[in-house]
Parts: sequence; structure tokens; C-alpha cells
Amino acid sequence: MSPLWLMRHGPLSVSGAPIGWRDDPPSDEAVRRWPAVKEHLLALGAVRVLSSDLARACVPAIDLGLPHDELRALREQNFGEWEGLPWSDNRDAAIIYADPITAVPPGGESYKTCAARAIAAAVVALDERPTLIIAHAGSLRAILAAWIGLPIPRALDLAWDPYGLTCLDRYDIGRGVLRWHNRVPG
Repeated sequence: MSPLWLMRHGPLSVSGAPIGWRDDPPSDEAVRRWPAVKEHLLALGAVRVLSSDLARACVPAIDLGLPHDELRALREQNFGEWEGLPWSDNRDAAIIYADPITAVPPGGESYKTCAARAIAAAVVALDERPTLIIAHAGSLRAILAAWIGLPIPRALDLAWDPYGLTCLDRYDIGRGVLRWHNRVPG
């Protein structure tokens, strides 16, 4: 058994729109809250950090001062032409609401594709060491679902707040026990 912590990056300045692969800066709130979150994370006992390569995930991961690997495959779902466009202003968003798993935004990717790459990256990168992953709600939902046996369509039923932290005991690839989910430190 090896502990695995999953944390979503902090709040962004943009809300109500898919951000996806855009590399928007953290909000002032995220910067203000980070020292308390960092202190909490360092007390967990993780000995390494994996993160997405987008700044909102990798900058805090690097700041922890632990051994760190950036994995492009841990990025959020690519929403293509819809990135930054508020959902309320997107007349074509109904395709995502009708089929959130396999629908593909123009120039983007499906959630199914995002989930597959994130899970594959975790399978390859994880070892027996206590590990913290800092990434995005979409990729983290997929990883958590895979380790606790939820089908991918149910992954999107998992709420995940900015700085939300989840802990599971990982026994093997695709087998884990959820200890707690979506607790916001600090």
C-alpha cells in the first residue's frame, strides 16, 4: 500500500468558461491562500510530486521543493476553440451537455481522450513512493475513478474544488481505497 494524494490547482482569474490548455495565471485568491496550502501539503508525507506542465499546476508543485516530474499527459481536457468562452455564451455547448464523455469541441478533444491519457500517465509514473499529483479537475477525476473502480462516465460526477485535496491508499494499478475526497487545506 502506498498513499496517493491528488490536488487540483488553485483558483484562476477566469470562471464560468472552460480553460483547458490555456495557461492562465492563478487568481489573487490562489496566491494569497498558497502558503497555508503549501504548509499542509508538506506535512502529508509525500516524497515526490507529479504535475501537469501547465503553470497553474507545475509552479506550485515546484515550489514544494520535493522531487518533481512534469507530465504533459496530466493536462486538463483540451476544449480547443471554446477555451475562455463562457459556457453561457457558447451556443454549441449543447453537444457537451448531451454527451460529456465522447463529444469533441472544435479543435479540442473528448473527455474520454483526456481521461485515457491521464490514467496512462499515472500508471507509468507511479511507483511505491508516497506521491502527490497536482493537476486539473478533469484529469484528476479520471485517475481517481480508475483507482477506485468507477467507470469513466461516472468520473464527471466527482466534484473537485480549487485546491481540493483527495487521499487514497493505492494497492495496485487500478485498485485503491478512498480515504477522503475534495478537502480544501488551509
